[in-house]
Amino acid sequence: MNDLTDVPVTLIGASRGLGRVLAETFHALGADVLVVARGQQGLDAIARDLPGVKTLACDATRPDAPDRVLAVQAPKILVLCGGAMTVNIAFPGLDWDAFNVSWETDTRISFNFLKAVLERPLSPGSVVVTMSSGAVVNGSPISGSYAGAKRMQMYLSSYAQKASDRAGLDLRFVSLAPARIMAETDLGAAAVRDYAAYNGTTEAGFLAAIGPAQTTRQVADAVLELVRDATNSGHFIVSAEGMAALS
Repeated sequence: MNDLTDVPVTLIGASRGLGRVLAETFHALGADVLVVARGQQGLDAIARDLPGVKTLACDATRPDAPDRVLAVQAPKILVLCGGAMTVNIAFPGLDWDAFNVSWETDTRISFNFLKAVLERPLSPGSVVVTMSSGAVVNGSPISGSYAGAKRMQMYLSSYAQKASDRAGLDLRFVSLAPARIMAETDLGAAAVRDYAAYNGTTEAGFLAAIGPAQTTRQVADAVLELVRDATNSGHFIVSAEGMAALS
């Protein structure tokens, strides 16, 4: 899938941050891009800045979200990159509802859409990319269920691959985890601020301690590599040094 001209690409949760960069990337390559997000303001900015990109205001956590999205476009490439802003409070200060936010958003989105593309199959050769997080390796002690929710997304991607293989659907499911916090995104900026406070350091000190982070552009390039090469399968992590398989 090297030539992406007119290839239908659907991006779930892509009106800002990494999703916005993915929309810009696929648009520049001539793909037929649909951006789905809850916030109309972000979608309006996408429509203004990226002529020809379609937008749909939709809460991807709702059970009917896949039907709404697939009625607009049946993608050849589906990227699940939406999720919640985490509630960054150390574990003892959380109640269950605050702890559970990432399960009810990030994981629920994956659950909804991965089930839907198996029950209402995409065309053979289609690929679904689930955006996870390096928190699956390192944990995330002030982000509630975030690390576990992002790991569950990877499990769901594996489960979907097994179901596709058993049914002979010829679909490919992969997940990609950015290794380190990306301070240029809203989620990353909040994490840097709150982890610096948690560790009793400055934001600059915290960033220096964790080391060089991959950029949103590097993550977008890794997504392109995954969708273009049909031999890529399973789970991957991308750092400033490049992309590698993740068990």
